[in-house]
Amino acid sequence: MFPLLPLVDRSHHFSIQTVLDSKIIWPLILVTEVFIYSSYGIFVNLSRLEGDVQYQSSSLVLSTEVLKFIMALLMTWPDVRSNGFPPVKLKNVLHFSIPAVCYCLNNNLAVLMQDQMDPATFQVLSNLKIASTALLYRIIMKRRLRTLQWLSLGLLTLASGLNSYNGLTEEVLSLQTIHITPQGLVMAFVYCFVSGFAGVYTEYILKRDMKISLPLQNCFLYTFGILLNLLVWLFQSDESLDFFHGYTIYTWAIIVSQAVNGLVMSLIMKHSTNIVRLFVITSAIPVATVLSIFIFHLQPGFEFLIVVILVTVAIYIYNHAPKS
Repeated sequence: MFPLLPLVDRSHHFSIQTVLDSKIIWPLILVTEVFIYSSYGIFVNLSRLEGDVQYQSSSLVLSTEVLKFIMALLMTWPDVRSNGFPPVKLKNVLHFSIPAVCYCLNNNLAVLMQDQMDPATFQVLSNLKIASTALLYRIIMKRRLRTLQWLSLGLLTLASGLNSYNGLTEEVLSLQTIHITPQGLVMAFVYCFVSGFAGVYTEYILKRDMKISLPLQNCFLYTFGILLNLLVWLFQSDESLDFFHGYTIYTWAIIVSQAVNGLVMSLIMKHSTNIVRLFVITSAIPVATVLSIFIFHLQPGFEFLIVVILVTVAIYIYNHAPKS
């Protein structure tokens, strides 16, 4: 499956090390995460009523952050109750605010970019975040990637771009002229840079002190996420609607799945790498398509087969490349 970094302190994380050393459990976690990640688009489509999303997106994001915090707190509590709260410097806690700000910035950039370019250009350019993540991983984490590993990431970028463009309907493409403004181009590069930086910096701060448990670190991270998204909800919310307006069982499915997704992704970033995270995300593309075939009777084109081949070849090349 995907390679791992031996960055676990065995004296403090025996159970985690057991998971990482397992030839069954860790690959199973990665495969499960692929299905969880691919479920997002499925649940969003199922949550639509008469073709429209009835709930407030800011409410959904805030609910997800709160649930992630509660789950992380429940996982932290037994250790804190037994051993007490570990000594943590305030400045180290404040580092967790940076990824939260980055994600909040990107959510707003994604909206502003729609006025500066056509949907096809947005979908294709946004996939450059794979390249930006790899570059920033090399710079911030100071880990060199082999030529074959760069090639595999290039194939991932190509697969993501092809899938994004293919996902646009012919109607959208026919009504839109391919265009992008200078401001839009700058926004696109900022968007991809911030996206890559947020992921790599999160990995950096999670790994900088391996003796602090991951659930406790997640509590710090999600606290800032709650505060920022609460401000966004207060600013964007419709006062005539209650917080849970438009929620259905599928809305709650989105919240629960995305909360679990966040926790598993943090596990991957702390005990593996952002590169593995990219492979998980891209591997979810064909899985989501297959699920859509059975649930929504989607009829994929020939491009889908190309995407599957590209992702498969990329995973094979990365895993068989000489390790740096």
